Order: sequence, then C-alpha cells, then structure tokens
Amino acid sequence: MISPAQKKRILGIDENGLGPLMGPLVITGILLRQGEKEVWFDDISDSKEFFSRDINNFSRLEETVVALFYLYNKKEPDTPSELLKSFCKNYECLSGLNICVSNIPDEFIWSTYEGRKKRCEKFKNWMDKKGIKIEMIKSIVHCPKRINDFIDKGNHKFLLDLFTFCDIVKDVPDKEGLFIYGGKIGGLKFYSKYLRYRLPEYQYSVLEERDEISLYSMEDRSARFTLGFYADVEKKTFSAALASLVGKYIRELFMTGIRKTLGISEDISGYYDSKTIQYIKNNNFEKFPSFCLFRRT
Repeated sequence: MISPAQKKRILGIDENGLGPLMGPLVITGILLRQGEKEVWFDDISDSKEFFSRDINNFSRLEETVVALFYLYNKKEPDTPSELLKSFCKNYECLSGLNICVSNIPDEFIWSTYEGRKKRCEKFKNWMDKKGIKIEMIKSIVHCPKRINDFIDKGNHKFLLDLFTFCDIVKDVPDKEGLFIYGGKIGGLKFYSKYLRYRLPEYQYSVLEERDEISLYSMEDRSARFTLGFYADVEKKTFSAALASLVGKYIRELFMTGIRKTLGISEDISGYYDSKTIQYIKNNNFEKFPSFCLFRRT
C-alpha cells in the first residue's frame, strides 16, 4: 500500500466532440490521488481503442463510467440522468427547446445490471489494491447554440475548448503540488497569452514549449502546480484516459436524446461522416432552429 507521503495528485483533462456537425462539446477533468508511478487498468490503455463506434462496444463504455460514478459517490447510479447531474457542471438548454436534454435515456440502454455490477467490483478492487482515489470528476457541456454564440462573437472554437480547460482547473480547490495533463488544443504550441488572460491570478513560467508538450509552472500565494498540454494526452496518464471515456459517454447520451427528439431512427454519430451527412441531406429539420442543431465551422 502506498503511504500518503508517496501520493501524487494528477488531474487529467480531455475533450470530446470539438469537430462534429451535431451534438455537444464535452470537456472532462478527473483528479486522481495515486502513486508516483503511472498504472493502468487492464483494458484501458488508450481510450480511442477502448471505445469505437465502429465496433459498437457501448456496453463496456457504459459499465466503466458507471463504475467511476460508483467509486466517486459510493453508490451505483439509478439512471443516466443521475450520473449526468453528478458529473456535469452545466447542461441546461439555452433556447428552452430542450432538443438535447428532454430525451436523455431514463434507464441504462447499452449494458446489463450484472455487467455494471461486475465492472464496479472489478474497478473497486483494482483501485483499492493500487491505492488510487478519485477526488473529482467534472464535465462541462457546450451545446451547439453555446458554441455558435461564442463563434458569432468573433472567437475560434478552439478558444472555447481552452477556456473550458482553464475553468476545470479553477474548480479544483486545492492545487498545491498538482500535476495537470490537458490535451493539446488545435496543435497549439504557445499557451502563455491565454493563461495570462484566463488564469490571471497565477504567475507562470515556461518550462518547455514543443509540438508534443507545452509545460508551465503556475504559482500564487497559496499553491504551486504544474500545467501541461500534451499531444495524445489519453495515452500519457490514466486520469486523462478516464476523462476521455467519461466525455465520450456523456456525448453519446446527448446524441441519443437528440436522435429521439428529432425522430432519427438511424444511429448517426453527429460527426462529419458519410452516414450523418447523408441523413441530414435527405431529411427536413425545419421545425427546429439550425443554431440549436448544427455547428458553425
């Protein structure tokens, strides 16, 4: 067992859905207290390989996110909505039409109770053995209208992504000694001016700025921590891999609600794939405003 003095606190942050045609952008942060050495659960080494719509492994994704809820809240969630309320900082509808949220599934639709129970027990036993504790799970959801409003003000969508990363950092009450792993945003190498604007309360120094990693030391009167932006962050640290899985699941819940509201029977992803584009081209959505359905580019 790892002693408290040997523990390291790592906040992994990743986004899901920055580039789609439909559906929300979800930014998720998961804070783990763990040992110095990175450890990985047996079947989670790369979130992109763990979950792919092409191989339809929704059940394993749902089981894993439910297990994280269980470890964080000490109980199993009764519904997906309970899970959303625990993890999401905001997901209210800005237009009042509730295209996304009114039809969030009211029961778990991809996994069985037995599968979720088994995953919860397996995850708990592994986390206990490794001495890992979840301190925070937080997702922030931006619907198409929020994204479009941001772009209409002359901003780039990458900035919304970056600013939301910073908002999750702000939400951590104790940052002393924290190591933050965020995903690289739009291939950006230099983050200094954005940190000055979004985290003005901290003094910072540049540790390194390269294509693969941009790393900064951050400090105020009460805390000193390290903030990094990494290419393929979900491969760098377990907490970011888990954050990516939670974000993927939340986005899929919202897409399920959108499809039901619009009466879409096909399992379109909302991304710029041929199935989504063809379905939108061949169907009429005029009863719903486009700014609530489709993203600005």
